[in-house]
Amino acid sequence: CVFLIMKTILGLDISSSTIGWALLRVDERDIVLHSYGHIKPPKSKDGSLSHRVNSAYSELKTLFSDIDPDCVAIEAYANKFTTGKSNSRTIIVLSVFNELSALASLRSIGIEPSRYSVISIRSELSKYFNTKIKSKDDAFDFICKYFDNFELRHTRNGTIRKECYDEADAIAVAICHFIRSQLLCQKD
Repeated sequence: CVFLIMKTILGLDISSSTIGWALLRVDERDIVLHSYGHIKPPKSKDGSLSHRVNSAYSELKTLFSDIDPDCVAIEAYANKFTTGKSNSRTIIVLSVFNELSALASLRSIGIEPSRYSVISIRSELSKYFNTKIKSKDDAFDFICKYFDNFELRHTRNGTIRKECYDEADAIAVAICHFIRSQLLCQKD
């Protein structure tokens, strides 16, 4: 298995309110945060689920076409529900947004995204970087420390904007894909 000299990985953290994205440039040794951002689908009060999904799909297709990554990785949605924290409507809506993201990738750049569970993402980062990442906050703190160019933005109250967490999660997804790709190369 030959790892590309420079490869781009687009990581996505998907929800119905914010889709965080991050583009990493990687080779055998270096992981560089090239760019990141987020997409804000319309809120449920602004239209039907079909309207919201259509808007997100259009923005994602544009993102995929503009970035044209070598790989796309998304967080697997089925593994992240805790009893009592999500109802069936939430699960259905999140599933729809997750699948539309995969469809936008497939239709616009011909790439079926790789999917990783939250537990796998934290585990891979912990092992690869020899640090303990057990929670969403641990992962966020790690991303903030590892990437000098990851900028924290604050609300008027001085709290960190929610979108920063979504973008950091997208970075973690992309890093997990990089680690898993390297492991596959080592096995070949």
